[in-house]
Amino acid sequence: MEDADRLLQGAYAQNYERLLAIKTAYDPDNLFRGVLNIVPVR
Repeated sequence: MEDADRLLQGAYAQNYERLLAIKTAYDPDNLFRGVLNIVPVR
């Protein structure tokens, strides 16, 4: 796991897996990204 992934998981805590699934389903091209961006799974 990369350092960036660890930071994201720390920031989103128990919500990370749920947010990853939502991001993958609704924004697979990563159009909406910000500072604490969750990268969709391809």
